[in-house]
Amino acid sequence: MEQKTLEAVKCAINEILGNMPHAPFLCLPLSAALYAILKDKHGVESSLVAGNLSFKNTIVFQHDFSVSGTNNTSLQHWAGHAWVELDGFIIDLSLFRTIYSDSFTKLCKSEMISMFGKGRGAIIASPQALQKDGLLYASVEVLTDDDATGIIKGIPQLLQTISPVTAA
Repeated sequence: MEQKTLEAVKCAINEILGNMPHAPFLCLPLSAALYAILKDKHGVESSLVAGNLSFKNTIVFQHDFSVSGTNNTSLQHWAGHAWVELDGFIIDLSLFRTIYSDSFTKLCKSEMISMFGKGRGAIIASPQALQKDGLLYASVEVLTDDDATGIIKGIPQLLQTISPVTAA
């Protein structure tokens, strides 16, 4: 990734994480916001991806229905994971907020925290590097600009249904 692009990514990440509540399970809105800010504010093309996330061969998030064209009410029940892909890198803004949360109760939680440590904000890494750490991001669908717009427009409604969670 070029330095200019990396700086745009870091700027967008700081803007998003600084303005969104510290709550778990917000991969879709965080990823859609990153995708849109990179494109609209920085002119950086990326992909908004939905799929599965596994840790050491254990499913953490399973893509259970198509996100594309789905209304925001249905998305509250979606069990998959979302991230942004750019220049061969995966950018994930929600994983650490989720695993540090008391609401995340998967058996792999303590091992993930031990491996990655506490206080992390985002992942920016190649799929190969992540696989070495046991994380497998499996793309199921690439979302469109219209999907991203719909997800972003639904953020206020989504935030009314959650209460901010303090990191564990």
